[in-house]
Amino acid sequence: MTAPIRPIRPACAALLLAGFAGSARAADAPSIAWPEPGGRATISRPLKGSPLAVGVSSRTAGAIDSLTWGGTQFINARDHGRELQSAAAFDGYGECLNPTEAGSDADGTGPRSTSLLTALQVGADTLETRSQMAYWIGPGATTGNCPKGPGPHAGPRSNDVLAKRVTLGAEGVANAIAYRATYVTAEPHASATFEAATAYMPPDFAQFWSYDPATGRSAPLSAGPAEQGVPVILANADGSRAMGVYSPALPQPSVPNAGYGRFNFATLPGPGNATVKWNCVFRENNVPAGAHSYTCYVVVGTLEDVKAGIAALRTALGGGPAAQAPQAAQAPRAAQAPRAAIAPQAAVAPPPAARAPGTALYVGTQGGCNAGEVTIDPGYKGCATAPIGATLAQPGNPGDPPVYVGTAAGLDAGLVTSNPRHLDAGTRPIGYLARPGSGGTPLYVGTQAGCNAGVVSTNPAHLDCSGAPLGVAVR
Repeated sequence: MTAPIRPIRPACAALLLAGFAGSARAADAPSIAWPEPGGRATISRPLKGSPLAVGVSSRTAGAIDSLTWGGTQFINARDHGRELQSAAAFDGYGECLNPTEAGSDADGTGPRSTSLLTALQVGADTLETRSQMAYWIGPGATTGNCPKGPGPHAGPRSNDVLAKRVTLGAEGVANAIAYRATYVTAEPHASATFEAATAYMPPDFAQFWSYDPATGRSAPLSAGPAEQGVPVILANADGSRAMGVYSPALPQPSVPNAGYGRFNFATLPGPGNATVKWNCVFRENNVPAGAHSYTCYVVVGTLEDVKAGIAALRTALGGGPAAQAPQAAQAPRAAQAPRAAIAPQAAVAPPPAARAPGTALYVGTQGGCNAGEVTIDPGYKGCATAPIGATLAQPGNPGDPPVYVGTAAGLDAGLVTSNPRHLDAGTRPIGYLARPGSGGTPLYVGTQAGCNAGVVSTNPAHLDCSGAPLGVAVR
């Protein structure tokens, strides 16, 4: 039996917490430097003559609390359980073991977040955050959405970290936003429901649609709450404004009729309380401690724009064209500025159909700590990293080598290796590299016993020891 999708917790809680107000803004980590007044950061790019703008704030610990286009606000950010954000629920506890990016139920409508923002990086069309997530329900408390009663946690903030990367104009599709969420879980769990992305929207977006990019078929949906295996789109009454979500990794084989959820609470009373919601959900069992990455694509525009954007994403990500797919807007390449603090990369070749991305990869950039080491953890060893691409979900050629990530805490957790028994410790598979010579970031594997054997690196002589070409991280 699969875990239920996350209910509409914040809309109900907001009725009780409307009077809550904190005395200060969220206490971010000392390293956080907000580029805009009031503890805000925004990225934007043109879309059909109007800026498509995405904003985050200190109030929500870096969760997206604003997404605007064509003079329309697409996000309801009334309390800390809404926004466009990520959350997780573990071991069947529902809301009572529910790390949440933007904050806790107790934060209410106030200006503080129990979540702690520890990193913020803003580029021309990219935005990255890292936060230590609050538990939605504090220790010892319970709600009607806690099947097992109070959770086992002892404090208001979890030890689980969320690292996310938001990219405008994703995959060359002008109205697509890549939302890459990496959960770094502090301990193993028997089960997890990762709500990789969810958006709470104004009640005007109460027209629900399905869209299957494989067939080009679209149909109206009931108000729900319900879940399905094809993308969901929320639109206003005339279809002039809409938002949808797509992930090439959904539906999961274990839950073929699930992954995309929808909720309609457009009639809730109280100023600003009415809302509607979609989510992009992944369910896992026997979840080890460490990094778990998921990508959902948020698509914005008119209803027809959103359908076209989802179809274009499917094609760009290797799924082939949809039948009678509408024409999608293309992102102007000249408008794309270089990303901040990005590792050097090789020229990117057009991806063949089999190159659907798997797990995001990073390389350590801090000398004396993690320099040159490839990892799935953007905060590996607590030092700086830079994104270098991703593994392949499935091999595209016979020469595509498999890679693994270490899972032994204090030994090799988070480190990418070519050896499934690296250091005689536990690993798990994370996909495949493209064979050497493919477009992307070249990677090497250490070959010297007692030095770097089995360690995947961007440096052919990592630790001044011998190495050999292994494969390519795809972009």
